[in-house]
Amino acid sequence: MKEVLLRALDHGKKFGARYVDIRYEDGISTGVSSTDGKIHESGVSVEKGIGVRALVSGGWGFCAMPISGENINILKAVENAVKLAKANDKTKIRLAEVKIIEDTVNYQFKKDPMEIPLEEKAELCREVTKRISETDKSVKKSSMGIVTAKAQKIFCSSEGTFIEQKKVFTYFSLGAVARSLNATEYYSWEEGYTKGYEVVDDYDPLSHAEEIAKKAVSLANAKPCPTIKTPVLLDPNFVALITHEVLGHPSEADRVLGKEAAWAGRAWWKDEQNKKIFSDKLTVVSDPTMFGNFGSYKYDDEGVPTRKIVHVQNGVLKEFLHSRETAETFDTEPNGGMRATAYVFAPLIRMPITYIEKGDATFEEMLADMKDGVYVKGHKIPSVDSRRYNFQISAKEAYMIKNGELTEHLRGPTLTGVTPEFFSSIDAVGKDVQIFGVPNCGKGDPMQTLQVGNGGPHIRGVGMVTGPK
Repeated sequence: MKEVLLRALDHGKKFGARYVDIRYEDGISTGVSSTDGKIHESGVSVEKGIGVRALVSGGWGFCAMPISGENINILKAVENAVKLAKANDKTKIRLAEVKIIEDTVNYQFKKDPMEIPLEEKAELCREVTKRISETDKSVKKSSMGIVTAKAQKIFCSSEGTFIEQKKVFTYFSLGAVARSLNATEYYSWEEGYTKGYEVVDDYDPLSHAEEIAKKAVSLANAKPCPTIKTPVLLDPNFVALITHEVLGHPSEADRVLGKEAAWAGRAWWKDEQNKKIFSDKLTVVSDPTMFGNFGSYKYDDEGVPTRKIVHVQNGVLKEFLHSRETAETFDTEPNGGMRATAYVFAPLIRMPITYIEKGDATFEEMLADMKDGVYVKGHKIPSVDSRRYNFQISAKEAYMIKNGELTEHLRGPTLTGVTPEFFSSIDAVGKDVQIFGVPNCGKGDPMQTLQVGNGGPHIRGVGMVTGPK
């Protein structure tokens, strides 16, 4: 395949392109799910193909082509990409310089998820949902799903870079719906890693089935969360989502430049770089080198090596996520931010693993200092405005805080706020950073869903908490 790809790159240059890159991908994935003790669906998906980008002067050309059997007419795909680039030739596009790299990367895992029979995965899902349903008569629905994949990706460019990366991923989720006289509530847990099937074995979903059911039942019988502006303590799982939505997405340079506007696509802090915008206790980073987590990778889809990126340092806005093109615009170095969902898409600037860095407080210390307030746990659904300046993010559950102790269990909490106002109120940041995998972060038009990691520690601030409607 290497010789075929190199010939295609050379053909693109001869056909008139000043730059060409090709992504070759060959992958297989499996998915199984169960509802209420019955198998809901199961299947296997195989994808193989190439995506070609070309630059002539101004404007990109992109062409994707599936590969099946002897269908390896890559030269035609390259020609189509160059023709499209010529048609889009409007303004000069410049790419930041990068080092030429040749490398092969095999990401580590213990248990190949593709060697686990689909029937075994399906039976585990069935047993787990059966146990969830049998735990309590208040449980009205149970669910579990497992998705696994294994893929090879080759990136090569007309500049001389040739990188092969092989990885696997494993993701699972389980949940329960419970109903009381006053409410119907859903509780779930999910985990995803660029690791093997050891992810499922280590968690042991069957041993957690009753816990998930009891959580849902407890929520259905909990008091509704009051509407109140109050000190709030946020757990790492909730912090992961708020970080993703209002700190991570605005850090993508195409949003800062106004070149990406789909799905709340702009960035409220576009003119605030090197200014203090948050509490000095807050530092926010992206780090694709945290291997094993969703969103980890050594090279992006432009062949750029990854590194830790500091977006906010002690409250001051610093660095954005870049492509080679936006890095040149900002007169900075590219930092490995470009990824595509699959070969059929052109890459976009995407978050990798974005999180709030650890502070110096323990959970117990932060809680003990609170005379009153609300402890917000677990994330559910986000809602943000077009610039990600205002947000509403619902949580799985909450607890009232009285004199430094957790008291009443609450259902239906939502944290509402203005991004700079809320993050300027942060007065304590915990030591307990956790990273959570998300399998389906969306961006672009057409939409590309991609695996990312989000996280952080417990943090404490002041916000408006509302209850169920």
